[in-house]
Amino acid sequence: MKKSKILLLSTLTLLNAPGFAQNYDQGKAEQLFSDSCSACHSIGDNSNITLIKRLQEKAPTLYYAGNKFNKTWLNNWLTSPVKIRPGGHFFMNNVKVTDDGDVIDGSKIASHMTVNKEQASLLTSYLMAQTPKSDLIALEKVTLGKTNRTLGEKDFHKFKGCGSCHQDEDGYGGESGPELYSAIARLQPEFIASYTRNPEAWDPKTLMPNKHLNDNSIKKLLNYLNVISQ
Repeated sequence: MKKSKILLLSTLTLLNAPGFAQNYDQGKAEQLFSDSCSACHSIGDNSNITLIKRLQEKAPTLYYAGNKFNKTWLNNWLTSPVKIRPGGHFFMNNVKVTDDGDVIDGSKIASHMTVNKEQASLLTSYLMAQTPKSDLIALEKVTLGKTNRTLGEKDFHKFKGCGSCHQDEDGYGGESGPELYSAIARLQPEFIASYTRNPEAWDPKTLMPNKHLNDNSIKKLLNYLNVISQ
């Protein structure tokens, strides 16, 4: 009887071990990704991507999704997605000329598909296993803090120029990049720091400029994003 209990306990431990469920459902998760996501998202190595291929993308790469997203946020977002990029993946494809100037034509931006909870769990496990750039993450040591909101906003818009592409509140800021008022919930802080420090290391043909910010400037940015996410 004691031997049976030990065997049962060992089996349960294995079933609950990190990675077991992911390995067990690997084929199902890959098929789901192929059927539901691969038409828009690439998951392959983007190290040598050409500019032409980059501009043909319909949605952001998920090559390093496990280095990028917060797992809980990703799982919840897949079941109830909201718009992250006001101008779409490539805003230039969605610009409409009007008498008042160029505006984003929202009718050109497709809504993201929705999946059920079981599918979201499978996709999340699969995507969070995609961590080819963990060496870049390991270089960052981030402790989120606070900052004066007014000074942080001025630094964001006036000094760093982030507001020309990104919104730090809904409807305020640029439309060519993803909004950043939910960045702390959505993204791993180490990813934000690393991508800000050297965007080309993540996406060789990224539209994100390298501002060559030092550690203190990156810390100020992260603290401001932390404040506006509250």
